[in-house]
Amino acid sequence: MVISLEAFQTVTVNSRGIARVGGGVRLGNLATGIYNQSQRALPHGICPGVGIGGHATHGGYWYSSRAWGLTLDTIVGLDVVLANGSAVHATSTSYTDIFWALRGAADSIGIITTFYFRTQPAPTSILNWVYTIPIANPSVAAAAFSHIQSFALNASIIDDKIGFGVTPSLSSFLINGTYRGDKATFEAK
Repeated sequence: MVISLEAFQTVTVNSRGIARVGGGVRLGNLATGIYNQSQRALPHGICPGVGIGGHATHGGYWYSSRAWGLTLDTIVGLDVVLANGSAVHATSTSYTDIFWALRGAADSIGIITTFYFRTQPAPTSILNWVYTIPIANPSVAAAAFSHIQSFALNASIIDDKIGFGVTPSLSSFLINGTYRGDKATFEAK
């Protein structure tokens, strides 16, 4: 059986910064909708075509997760249709077993028609950056990776405003990420 949530496309943000998001919304529409309505944001991945259902209920990691946690961490409520056909609104204080089960195993519990997320004020400035470190031979590769590890462990540089990932290839390490702040402060780090 296939159940389409394509019609569930609502994205609204209330005055308390809680986003109400239909179960058929994709990440690109989620981010744009939340920001355009309220200049707010929440942690999520960057692939705009990924649906919110699986992404939010199984984690939802990206560079903003260092500061704001996983998408899953921002869920404050869920409207869900259970296997017995009943519909409930689950929160940390109402239908708590269902609420916690949906945050990690939703596809085994029910069909989420609406998500409620706690949002954050959107950063006023985001810097996207990328560095490529060429690898000439195995000893250079080992030294480069060791330097990347030292960088990642340096608390005077790494804080909740920076998020990054490392992608190795046969010829280089690609390090890319985001910095929530201005370019001058980033370059001073």
